Amino acid sequence: MKERCLPLNFRKDDLKGIHKDRMKIGARLADVDPMQTDCSVRFDGVGGLSDHISALKEMVVFPLLYPEVFERFKIQPPRGCLFYGPPGTGKTLVARALANECSQGDRRIAFFMRKGADCLSKWAGESERQLRLLFDQAYQMRPSIIFFDEIDGLAPVRSCEQDEIHSSIVSTLLALMDGLDSRGEIVVIGATNRLDSIDPALRRPGRFDREFLFSLPNKEARKDIFKIHTRDWTPKPLDMFLEELAEKCVGYCGADIKCLCAEAALCALRRRYPQIYKSSEKLQLDIASIKITAKDFVMAMQKTVPASRRAVASPGRALSPISKPLLENTLARILQALQRVFPHAELALKKGQQQGITIVAASLNFCQSKNFRFVQSTNAYYQPTSCRPRFLLVGEPGYGQASHLAPAVIHALEKFPVYTLDLSVLFVSITSSEETCAQLMREAQRTASSIIYIPHIHLWWEAAGATLRATFTTLLQNIPAFAPVLLLATSDVCHADLPEEIKELFINDDEVFKIQLPNEEERRTFFEDLIVNQTAKPPASKTKTAWQTLEVLPVAPPPKPPQLTEEEIRQLEQQEEDILRELRIFLRDVTRRLAGDRRFRAFTKPVDPEEVPDYDAVIKQPMDLSAVLSKIDLHQYLTAGDFLKDIDLICSNALQYNPDKDPGDRLIRHRACALRDTAYAIVREEMDEDFEQRCEEIQESRKKRGCSSSKYAPPYYRVMPKDVKKETQKEQSVFKYRSKEEEILVQ
Repeated sequence: MKERCLPLNFRKDDLKGIHKDRMKIGARLADVDPMQTDCSVRFDGVGGLSDHISALKEMVVFPLLYPEVFERFKIQPPRGCLFYGPPGTGKTLVARALANECSQGDRRIAFFMRKGADCLSKWAGESERQLRLLFDQAYQMRPSIIFFDEIDGLAPVRSCEQDEIHSSIVSTLLALMDGLDSRGEIVVIGATNRLDSIDPALRRPGRFDREFLFSLPNKEARKDIFKIHTRDWTPKPLDMFLEELAEKCVGYCGADIKCLCAEAALCALRRRYPQIYKSSEKLQLDIASIKITAKDFVMAMQKTVPASRRAVASPGRALSPISKPLLENTLARILQALQRVFPHAELALKKGQQQGITIVAASLNFCQSKNFRFVQSTNAYYQPTSCRPRFLLVGEPGYGQASHLAPAVIHALEKFPVYTLDLSVLFVSITSSEETCAQLMREAQRTASSIIYIPHIHLWWEAAGATLRATFTTLLQNIPAFAPVLLLATSDVCHADLPEEIKELFINDDEVFKIQLPNEEERRTFFEDLIVNQTAKPPASKTKTAWQTLEVLPVAPPPKPPQLTEEEIRQLEQQEEDILRELRIFLRDVTRRLAGDRRFRAFTKPVDPEEVPDYDAVIKQPMDLSAVLSKIDLHQYLTAGDFLKDIDLICSNALQYNPDKDPGDRLIRHRACALRDTAYAIVREEMDEDFEQRCEEIQESRKKRGCSSSKYAPPYYRVMPKDVKKETQKEQSVFKYRSKEEEILVQ
């Protein structure tokens, strides 16, 4: 039970000499069951989040490695950060990797991981107590990290509609985080995918100093994630193939990519050995012959639905291979015109956009001689600005501006988060349309550079009421003039025929792109590909000849037990001895209670041959409680069942030697049966079934390893001769008759 209260990356041996003091606090947290963590996850196993990893090193690792830097400038590193973003983007993974990175070698940082609902309780005041004890335990084991996963369930927004219980929990959490300055090296990390549900009081410096947005990975990040999940494959996929695969997996988060790689491996197994689906036995396979190809990834993508598309479909989508010959030139012209209106798009479309950040950082001078001066770069290429960037795609119905071209533009600008303001988002919501519109636009402004996408703006404007229009116009005007927030819209109506309010949003000619019909060359390319490359080819054969010629696979032999190292065997034996030691303590207590019962004193020591000469001739296997106690000391009982077998032997011997003839024999028989029933009742009542099952597993494991009981017996018993052992066992018998009348009756 105490081990459940330890940090996830700590063992009992890591606590050394202060185990008792720390467990004095942790013992009261026994009802909190922490999550298990994978100790193999490191920062090199996290792809596409290098900026977040660097920031976390500044918060946690650097203050421990370079304390002189923080002391030189009299600064205190941040003590809290908040992870937010869509599900599956790596929030929990980064926290687990941070815990493993911080606990390498002699440097140990305690890592406490709690779900938001783990600290909640139905009893009034218990949740607040759990939080305080958690922070106290983290203080005792400092430096430490407290990670709250799904923190929106622990600290929701306090309002009049919220019950008083959650308000008290939020207040307690705020007070505890305010006291972190005096508590020492404690870092608090929260993770959520519902940022708007967290109480705003937590989101200020001093509590959650930094906020990290875990957005969906872009093309480069997806390629890095694919490399991580395929680095152990043989052969490894080509770099060019991974780049093409990353380009097609738009909208996939890290968890989706991991699932996609696993599904591709299963598709390769299904393609190579379809026989295994028809057999219930394990067949012998040639693992080296299973090769994962591009076809397996295509099939896996057809079966995998990204998490971002399960609730709401992503607006970004690449041009389909069928429509690409018709619209790829138009898309190129749209992107070229968009770069003039929204210069940030040029940086997103280039692979070397990070160079501009380095040049800008190099152009900032903070001191010259004795005067401080801030010099900002005036190069507009590295710091692009645009006044209220807006772009409208206009065309006749069926020209593909909303179904093909606008999604392709968003796909090309996948680096920027997109907030869709269509009718389904505004009117199919639990909140009012005005509130939803305001929330999305504030979020777009906060995560700039970003895109606000409105498909079919002419229909949207007609369906929106006067209040929603006024709200939208006001929020759009309140966005700073040079904020990199692009308004992207499509319309099936000519710009001149749009309502005046919409025309005022798109005034300049550069902000309106009129889509034309495909020219003759584009149509010719489309039909050539359709007729020559696709129609002329015969369809794939659907015959089942391949299934009829499958090779017959032999049944695989049972797997060999894993070979344990000497260290693993030593640790296993130590664990087994710890369990069996508890068993022996329990069996001694049961034996002592049976021997202390006045009814069973006749069975406490061996029968005297001088008093009963014919006993050895009748009873071939004598047994008594003193012999049972000796067998316990000799480690001969591996399960409680073995102990009960000897109790049964005592009872059967008494029944066999004492026939049901006179009252004395009947009394002995009665007490023998009572001894057996009492022993069974005590064992069944006080011993846990899981503990007995574990003892049986140990017994079976020792049989397979070929270990005898004498190996684990105490050294004193192992070296004594047999005759000395018998005399010692007789001398160890402490069970004496206390009633002379009973002794006479037994004789």
